[in-house]
Amino acid sequence: MNFKMTPRFLSRFTILLLLVLVVSFSASDADARRSRRSSFKRSSKSWSKKTSPSKNVWGQRNGGGLFGKTKKSSGYAKPGTDKKATGTATGNPKNATSKGYSKPGSKTGKSFSGASSFDKKNATALKKKKAASSYAAHQKETGKFKQPNTTSEKRSYNSNPIYSKAKKQGDFNYQTHYQRRDSYYRGRGWTAPGYAYRSRPRFGMWDAMVWWMVLDNLGSRNSYAMGYHHANDPGYQEWRQEANRLAEDDTSLKAKLTELDAKVATLEGTPVQADYLPEGMPPEVALAATAMADKKASKPEFTLATASSGGNYTYFGNLIKQATPSVDIRIRTTAGSMENLRLLANHKVDAAIVQSDAFQVYRRTYPNTPLTASEQVALYPEVTQMIANRESGIQSVQDIKPGGTHILFIGPEGSGTAMTWEGLCLQDESYRKIKTRHASYESALTRVMEDPNAVMMFVSGLNSSLLNKAEDEAKRTKKIRLVEVNDWDFNDARDTRGNRIYQFVTIPARTYPGLQKGFLLGSDVESIAVSAVLVVRTDWARKYGSEALDALSYAIMESKPIIRNRTNGLTR
Repeated sequence: MNFKMTPRFLSRFTILLLLVLVVSFSASDADARRSRRSSFKRSSKSWSKKTSPSKNVWGQRNGGGLFGKTKKSSGYAKPGTDKKATGTATGNPKNATSKGYSKPGSKTGKSFSGASSFDKKNATALKKKKAASSYAAHQKETGKFKQPNTTSEKRSYNSNPIYSKAKKQGDFNYQTHYQRRDSYYRGRGWTAPGYAYRSRPRFGMWDAMVWWMVLDNLGSRNSYAMGYHHANDPGYQEWRQEANRLAEDDTSLKAKLTELDAKVATLEGTPVQADYLPEGMPPEVALAATAMADKKASKPEFTLATASSGGNYTYFGNLIKQATPSVDIRIRTTAGSMENLRLLANHKVDAAIVQSDAFQVYRRTYPNTPLTASEQVALYPEVTQMIANRESGIQSVQDIKPGGTHILFIGPEGSGTAMTWEGLCLQDESYRKIKTRHASYESALTRVMEDPNAVMMFVSGLNSSLLNKAEDEAKRTKKIRLVEVNDWDFNDARDTRGNRIYQFVTIPARTYPGLQKGFLLGSDVESIAVSAVLVVRTDWARKYGSEALDALSYAIMESKPIIRNRTNGLTR
């Protein structure tokens, strides 16, 4: 086939080519504008994941923040919705005709032990690795420059207003500092000229790059005013001497310095501002890394909501506080998980410890008050421990008769136990057929001792004072026993972010010998557990940066074995 390039065809081809070029240019220009709009503040979101402990600590649960899993689940189907006919949206569902109880098959619960991968050795190893990475980043950066820093540059800058304004949170990390600084310059489309590296990395308290950037932006008063307001600063004078030296062999650089002097001269008579920086430049960008490293760190404020003053949540909160001297941690005791989530949602606290089933109950109870993005870590399992009178014949939750003579005591109103029961009912409406009553745990225990139809439920770590009291009563009277809570239909239930709500555990026979005594020997007891979850608001992590969150992460790693031993019943 012969193909003729007619004038009409060429005209259309030319127009099409121009359109392609215009679109391509527009896309490139948009990318450039987006890059320029990035800022130092936004770059503080970056985390050095290779050496940071935070990915290890916060990466197993998804709170919609910096770390954690990204896959989301649609969550459970609320009772009364169309989904109920086919069950929940979260794993092994019950249908509308379910009796509410499913006997376990060959599955076995997770046994308790004192071992933990989050231990002090791991924290120490990560600290050393991070410190080595930080030092290597500093060596790499300073190694780019031909001239070393001089010892005469080491002086105190505490009286300088720019140095005073700079924020240093927690332990200083060179790698993070250089990442943020470079991101700031990239966002403004500036890269250092080659002659900058024939000089030194710092001048007094100043990072060298701030002055080379000024010299490349003399068209902006916002930039060249730096030379006017800091003309008498020793660090600026040292840089100018060095720039003059380099300009002896560089006519282009010499012309820039001449232009700088001319621009600065136009500002004569303007009041000098000792704290002047170009608009939008954070002090941390202008200051040299070593000056920042020598600066005394300020402590980020961190309010942590726990629960009652004598409970495990407050105990763990105080462990973290003791292990994190670089953060000003303030413990706020509360009524428990639901209050803690309300405080988080209303930005009244920075963090809280809550039960893993609290998120779904809160979502159902307060649909118009959403929780903000957060970092989450599971600390330890809180086990549903159910006690029945031996004369009742109840050996597992399946033996409790819905609508019958049995009464289940679910703790005081607003308690964690009551909330866990509400969560189970949300997952399966048939649980609502069981008669329940609110009462103090001590009153409920007395009732179970006296009434064969009474059953009580208590959600906590093992070896709580209440269960220890029940164990003593079981040994003394042989009237009460620990029963199984083994409805495996809840095994795959997940919250709206895809996190597992429950786990199944095996309470070893040795834990409560009196409560778990069988016909001859003691027996293991299977039960459902929720997790105690530490939740930190992501906006707090963004505000104070990776150093502050890493400090919390180290503290969690060091404290976890202590709290696990306590809640696993190994310290009784």
